[in-house]
Amino acid sequence: MKPSMVFGLGVAALVAFPTLVSASDKIADVKGRWVGKSHSIVVGGGGHWPSGKGTFENPGLAEKDLVIEIKGQDQRRFWGVTTLSGNGENTTEPFIGGHDGHDVLIADTDGYIHGEIDGDTFTFCYAHTGGKTDSTVVSCSEVKRTK
Repeated sequence: MKPSMVFGLGVAALVAFPTLVSASDKIADVKGRWVGKSHSIVVGGGGHWPSGKGTFENPGLAEKDLVIEIKGQDQRRFWGVTTLSGNGENTTEPFIGGHDGHDVLIADTDGYIHGEIDGDTFTFCYAHTGGKTDSTVVSCSEVKRTK
């Protein structure tokens, strides 16, 4: 390859690099209403599971309608409220979170959600133990953003 051709390719790469970097730095908008079902295993009661009575030897297996509303976002940070309803129970809980465009981490008043966003699908697992609710919960779910 001629030196002038190598130089030309080098200049083209340098000119294109900022465009490639800025395209990959676009921050995904995660605001909106995400809807699905919880699929939970529960020990004890309280919080979103006031009637929960499971034990570690015989845990409660439960499903409820789940709505995650992301009400605000600033860059990679966001906040909102989670609502679980079913079996005559309806509870809400505020949260804060962050994402890198794919991986998501959320903290609510007593637990954590870790998952990933792929377009309009948010797949995650939630966990908390003890604390103010006297319960231990693990729940893995998938929610879809509604428009």
